[in-house]
Amino acid sequence: MEKQLDDTHEVTVPEMLAARDHRVELQRQFIERFHCPVICFMLNIPGPHKVGDDFYWAFEAGLQRIQAALDQNGIRIEAEKEEAELTGYVYYAAVDAEAVRVKELMCLLEDADRLGRIFDIDVIKKDGMKVSREEFGMPPRKCLMCEKEAHLCARNRTHRVSDMVAEIHHIIEEARSR
Repeated sequence: MEKQLDDTHEVTVPEMLAARDHRVELQRQFIERFHCPVICFMLNIPGPHKVGDDFYWAFEAGLQRIQAALDQNGIRIEAEKEEAELTGYVYYAAVDAEAVRVKELMCLLEDADRLGRIFDIDVIKKDGMKVSREEFGMPPRKCLMCEKEAHLCARNRTHRVSDMVAEIHHIIEEARSR
């Protein structure tokens, strides 16, 4: 999927909103066509820069983990698509399995190690709704910086974006050195 993108481009709010609308539409199309849940995988990258060598490496590592987990659990991928845009890297997969079971597997990947903490793996049910971690007793995700609930730190803007991005680069560097 290697697509040359300008990693100096600062993504705007309208670009991020358009990208979100595009993801929702593609998820809807996958569900309509394949009649099964859809995985939508991206990276949790705050700030205006969403692409670059480190981020692409982390995305590919996450993609390999997702595909391996599905394979190891006998879950067939009906269709898949990767996208690389200035707003980030995205992977979609329509999967022949029960949505909550798939989300459980994806949460295990998100919680497996520090690299998994930057993965954002949604599972969308056939009705178009996302499966939440709480549906099967998983706690909310933790903040990368302080271990509080991530949504609280995000809502309160507890941490500087530059500090969070530096920590993400550090996590990726550690993972690459293994």
